[in-house]
Amino acid sequence: MATNKLIIIGGGAAGLMAAVTAYEKKLPALLLERRHRPGLKLLLCGNNRCNISHDASAAKMLQDYGTPVGEFLKAAITAFPPDRLREWFARMGLSTIVKRDRIYPKTENSDDVLHCFLDIMREEQIPYVLNCPVKCVAKENDIFTITTENGLFFQSEKVLIATGGFSYPKTGSVGDGQRIAAELNHSIIDPLPGLAGVDCEDRLLAFQSETDIPDVAVTVLAAGRPVARTRGNILCTGSILRGSAIFDATRAIARQKLTEFSIQLDFCPALSTPPENLSRLPLPPALVSRLAKKPSWVKSYNLQILGIRPLKEAIVSVGGVSLEEINPETMESKILPGLYFAGEVMDIDGPTGGYNLHAAFATARLAIDSMTCVKKAKTMPQRPASKPPRPQSPRERYGDPRKLSRRW
Repeated sequence: MATNKLIIIGGGAAGLMAAVTAYEKKLPALLLERRHRPGLKLLLCGNNRCNISHDASAAKMLQDYGTPVGEFLKAAITAFPPDRLREWFARMGLSTIVKRDRIYPKTENSDDVLHCFLDIMREEQIPYVLNCPVKCVAKENDIFTITTENGLFFQSEKVLIATGGFSYPKTGSVGDGQRIAAELNHSIIDPLPGLAGVDCEDRLLAFQSETDIPDVAVTVLAAGRPVARTRGNILCTGSILRGSAIFDATRAIARQKLTEFSIQLDFCPALSTPPENLSRLPLPPALVSRLAKKPSWVKSYNLQILGIRPLKEAIVSVGGVSLEEINPETMESKILPGLYFAGEVMDIDGPTGGYNLHAAFATARLAIDSMTCVKKAKTMPQRPASKPPRPQSPRERYGDPRKLSRRW
């Protein structure tokens, strides 16, 4: 059985970036993907427009990730910030644009992002195997053995797990990587739905058709105390509320593991007080007429919710392989040398707006960079000789000529 240099488990955003980066670094790699095609979840990102990153500095992004994710991602994001990601995609032939601080492919079509990766893999003959779910990973004598559910066996010197989280399981994110990591003695943080919708029984936001409220501030309270504040749109669809303001609020709830909380809405966060004529507010007319009955609701409305939508519907999952067991400078396991992680399989997640895809790309590149980085050994300075060496005589240099071979 041939031994590979690297096997990448998972063909999503992190796995595809890892495979292409390994090729750039001349590191032979083989990618294994559970589903019949790679990048299925990538196609869904940004409402099929693929919001690949956020137009911000590395420092601002790290701040927005919050604790502890921002601290863990510092090396990855600093080495591969949004401007470098855009430059990389441009070199690969994919132009990008910025809309409302979000970075998209110029076509605003997620297919083009996936095709960018797959075209490179086809043209450069980067190998990958589809319909190949991994059953187990074991290590013996510095070699990993990967066994698949369909009876295949592979060996490699290094393994990178990039299987994603637990959301959208039909795309292949079913927790394989977390299960494998647990079998290799890693701690797993139980997953919770992050960037998820909420079930609502609130009459104020019940509309006959899907309605978008463009700018709302959401405050999450625990025991009557504000613990998080988000701002963005709220999309009302029947009894379910979605949109960036709601998504980011549910991420905060999951991150803080809140079981009892309440949500308060501010429908005009740009103003300190509501105007006398509410019709001037950029709100749906049906909502304005309801708020007119009690104007104080404009700045402070207690939302009546039933709960958060299930994990399988969430954009990301909060939880995964414990960050305490991964070296943030290399993405290598602290428990099992040669084992690396990238993307949402770890306990990392970010707000809406390209943060999660960027974290997948950046951690994948850092993992491959650390595998291929050869540190130069430090040479000890030579002590200068007190005297110049005496020149050697021909006899000392070549030996006694009477003892030399005849061919000389």
